[in-house]
Amino acid sequence: MSIWDGISYRKKLLLVGIIATIAVYLGFRYILPLVFPFLISYFLAWTVRPATEFLHRKLKVPRILGGSISLILLISILGVGLSLLINNLIKQIISFLKNMPIYLNVLAERLDTICGSCDKLFGLSDGTVRLLVDENLIQTVNRVKNNIIPGITEHTISLTLRLITMLGIVLIIFISAVLIVKDIPSMKESLEGAKIYQNIHKVTEKLAETGIAYLKAQLIIMVIVGFLCVLGLTLIKYEYALLVGLIIAVLDALPILGSGIILIPWSIIMLINGNIYSAAIIITVYLFCQIIRQLLEPKLVGKSIGTKPLFTLISIYIGLQLFSGYGYFLGPIGLAIILAIVSVVGDKLKGSNDEFDNIDRRIST
Repeated sequence: MSIWDGISYRKKLLLVGIIATIAVYLGFRYILPLVFPFLISYFLAWTVRPATEFLHRKLKVPRILGGSISLILLISILGVGLSLLINNLIKQIISFLKNMPIYLNVLAERLDTICGSCDKLFGLSDGTVRLLVDENLIQTVNRVKNNIIPGITEHTISLTLRLITMLGIVLIIFISAVLIVKDIPSMKESLEGAKIYQNIHKVTEKLAETGIAYLKAQLIIMVIVGFLCVLGLTLIKYEYALLVGLIIAVLDALPILGSGIILIPWSIIMLINGNIYSAAIIITVYLFCQIIRQLLEPKLVGKSIGTKPLFTLISIYIGLQLFSGYGYFLGPIGLAIILAIVSVVGDKLKGSNDEFDNIDRRIST
């Protein structure tokens, strides 16, 4: 009897979980950056595969050509959507810049009032706080002129090279996706007979289900947050309520940015301008967005991964500590991978234990 056979089922599962956790961490830290473009390629290939197979079966279009056409259509649709969104954003930015002198005048008047109130509150002579604010503003402007702008100029060549590198990576992703679409049937046939493929396929199947459910959970939260933002901005009669509400919903899903990056400064500006009603609506929308995300995210994401909300929160926290902002997504994904591996290996161990018990009973009888 080997040492492994002498270990209890629970201890085996614990050992498998520890090994899987170490493997997932090392994979995310060292392997993921190398294979990430090809994972995107595989995802794109998986997305356009139904259309490619339809063109191949019905119209006899070669898979490599059908995959290329499908990918170009997909990228074109996404590109048009992003172009329209960016176009609207640029129009709003231009409108904002045109009205900038008005905003600056209003801000200057409000700043004078606030600084005057601070002088009276702290018993200072008139203009002391305003002078301090002006000095800090001048220092900030000089720092931008002397440090940031020259730095941007100096790094123009390196930024250009990075842009070229990114374009090269995008081209590699596109070509890889086309080749994957073309070779998926033959790859599947050659690998289906291998035992290791069957084990890996069980894990990836569970991960695919988990990943779709996870994205679905995030989409539900984004829809609710977007609805709240659009409703709130409509109540204050904002002209671009739909567009800005959707942008805030997308930002709310990002770990570092969040909806507060727009809603909090906006509410402060409204308050400074004396528009208490708008400020109250905007800050209320922000609070509701935070409450909904804090309540729904652990529950929905926990359901997606198949674990309790507390463990999902722990995985997000550990992910943020290990991988910074990316850990917001890598934490739950890593937890899903570990659970999938433990589940598959656990089923095999349970099956082998049951088989061993049956053999033992037969020998004993």
